[in-house]
Amino acid sequence: MALKPWEEEVRLEEMLVESSGGLLTIDKNEKDKPLVLRGIGKRKDVRRCREEGRDFYYIDTGYLGNFKGPNNTGGVKIWHRIVKNDYQECEIKHKYPKDRWELLVKHDKNLEWKGWKNYNKKILLIVPSDKSCKAFNVDVDQWISTTIDTIKSYTSMPIELKEKGSRSSRNNDNSIYKAFDTGVYATVSLNSIAGLESVLYGIPAFVSAPCAASPLASTDLSKIKNPFRPDIETIRRHCWNLAYGQFTQKEIESGYAWSILKDQK
Repeated sequence: MALKPWEEEVRLEEMLVESSGGLLTIDKNEKDKPLVLRGIGKRKDVRRCREEGRDFYYIDTGYLGNFKGPNNTGGVKIWHRIVKNDYQECEIKHKYPKDRWELLVKHDKNLEWKGWKNYNKKILLIVPSDKSCKAFNVDVDQWISTTIDTIKSYTSMPIELKEKGSRSSRNNDNSIYKAFDTGVYATVSLNSIAGLESVLYGIPAFVSAPCAASPLASTDLSKIKNPFRPDIETIRRHCWNLAYGQFTQKEIESGYAWSILKDQK
């Protein structure tokens, strides 16, 4: 009997281990092999791997491409990111071609680079999830308060808070792109993928923890009036890398994902 999508998804760790030919493991005690972990709820295991100097492969929702589109009418999780020794790909480490990125853009025109926007009505503060805060040992209320105070010390521009919301709402009325088009001048987040989406949509981003937006964003809120706007070549290189760091279930199960990941440093 064929597995349902949600049933396949819970087996992603096993799929990666199997496709590696047993070079990886989900057994925490099998310490001579890299450990495969899925979900930010495994933060304690991530910390333990780092303390022990043990390699790990972290699986979570893909960076981009999971919104509704021609190949994803239901807005389900088609893509799953797999990162070696981190939660997200925080640096431009590899040289990959553009083919997988172009496939993403083909199905989601929001990812097509159209230049920097000239919006100037507000700053959008992305409220981090509880799980992200725990992973980075951050108190969400304190982070919001401190971040707002810091922004206000450099600009009088209005600040609007945005909660992540459910996956269903993000695919419909609560879309991040709808929020962007209300005149967002810049986004500020802890480590949200929204920071990456922001830059690719032409809106500068600020982040305060390492994340996929880091190569394209600033951490210095004193620069809020003159935010970092990376050049198009840097944006492209990072996007091409990210596209080679997220995979479909079939690509994980078939071994294609491991064929890419095994050569990464």
